Amino acid sequence: MNNQITIRTYKPGDPSMICYFQYKLYEKQYGFNGLYEKEMLGGMAELYDDLKGNQMWIAEADGQIVGDIAIIKRGANKAQLRWFGVDTSMQGQGLGTKLLEIAMNFCKEKGYIHISLGTLDILKPARHLYGKFGFHKVESEFFNQWDESRDIYHETWECEFS
Repeated sequence: MNNQITIRTYKPGDPSMICYFQYKLYEKQYGFNGLYEKEMLGGMAELYDDLKGNQMWIAEADGQIVGDIAIIKRGANKAQLRWFGVDTSMQGQGLGTKLLEIAMNFCKEKGYIHISLGTLDILKPARHLYGKFGFHKVESEFFNQWDESRDIYHETWECEFS
C-alpha cells in the first residue's frame, strides 16, 4: 500500500463528502444512476445516531478521499458494515484489506459478535475481501434500481465472531 495514504475517523462534513465519493466511484466504475446517491444520503445520517457505537474511517492521499468504510451498531452485539469503497486508482494495493481490518477490529473492541453487510453480485473485488474476512452470503435477491441496463442481485452477507 502507498505510504502516503492516511486513514482517519470521520469529522463533521465528511459524511456528505463520502456520499459524493461513493456516488462518483460507482457511477464511473459501474454506471450507477442518481438513486444510488439517494440511498447514500438517506443512510449516512445514521452515523450520528450513536457516536460511540458507530464509526467511519476515511482514507486520503494528497488530501483527496481514496477510500472509506463504516460500522453502524444494530443492537447490543450486532453491527452492519456499510459504505465500503476504494478509488479505482488504489484498488489491488491493499487499501481495502486495511480498511476492513480497521473496521473488524472496531467490531471486536465494541463486542459486536454478529456483523452483516449488503453488497451487489457485480462488486467482485469487495465480495472477495468479505470472504477473506469470514463473511458468507446468506441471501440474494434481484435488484436493479441503480442500473436498469443489466440484471444485478443484492446480497446479504454475515460474519460471526466466536
